[in-house]
Amino acid sequence: MESKNAKVYVASIKNLSNKLEKYGDADIANLSLLKLIYKYACYSTTDNQLQRLDEMVSQLQIEDKMICSERMAAKGSDYNWVVPHVVVTGGDATNLAPTLGDISITVTEGITAFGFTDVVLYENYSDDSGNSPSGFVIKTLPANGGLYYNGSIVTIGTSLPNSFDLIFERYPDAVSGSDDAYATTFTFSAFDDDTQVPLESNIATVNVTVDALAITNEPATVGDRAQYSGNRSTTVFSSADFTTEPIAPYFDPEGNDLDAIRIDEVSTANLGVYYLYGSAAVAGDVITKAQLDAGVFYHIGPDANAISTDSFNASVRDNVNMTWVS
Repeated sequence: MESKNAKVYVASIKNLSNKLEKYGDADIANLSLLKLIYKYACYSTTDNQLQRLDEMVSQLQIEDKMICSERMAAKGSDYNWVVPHVVVTGGDATNLAPTLGDISITVTEGITAFGFTDVVLYENYSDDSGNSPSGFVIKTLPANGGLYYNGSIVTIGTSLPNSFDLIFERYPDAVSGSDDAYATTFTFSAFDDDTQVPLESNIATVNVTVDALAITNEPATVGDRAQYSGNRSTTVFSSADFTTEPIAPYFDPEGNDLDAIRIDEVSTANLGVYYLYGSAAVAGDVITKAQLDAGVFYHIGPDANAISTDSFNASVRDNVNMTWVS
């Protein structure tokens, strides 16, 4: 569809072409150029295109100045050059292109996607003609992360009307599946809502900061452990007594290792004694895996000939979640 302003070019150039043919210049090279300009004018809709037409016609006028002068002398003053010129207007005032400034967004650790709004995307939009943004065009895509519009991957150069349909997702990216933080960018321009000729802004950059993705880490679990020892014997505990030996064994959903155990209760019915670094173990003592494997936690059986049972209760924690689980 031809624009209102392009019609001025179409009428002026068509008139000029007819005059050239009337005065015997149908075979000159510039007549072909005039027809090309005429065809271009029919489909010109933006200010940049119309300005380009001005340049083309002005250049043609310079090249044909001598021909014009000769025809004016030979055929009369009705052979004149009419140079079409268009001022792009919006209402009663000249429409100026809007401007954009760079913006920044953050994809926080608790989410995987960021949804845009007019307030965010057009944060630094400005238009001296008083027009509002009517849409945007993505110029470059982010190197990391995905940019989607209404559920589909954004196509560069496509005019998009609704900012709230634009979403940035942390995946896919250059290290797909990674939960690490990273930064990336993409660029866009905007159009104003002038009813005559909507104008396009400069290109602005969206700076994207993606925080590390927060992962919920589950605590470890462990069952009970029964240990048989002789009277007057010393039993040294290791980390295996709290990982592989219990029923059920130590288990961590993420595969994290045992970090430590904590003594929660020592039975008052014990005939033997549990020791930590040579002193009786008490509730609240924390013994790390390294300390267990170094043999600092042990039990000495009672000086008796009868069967007895000594016991204590303990909690474990893995080396990531650090939550005590009994």
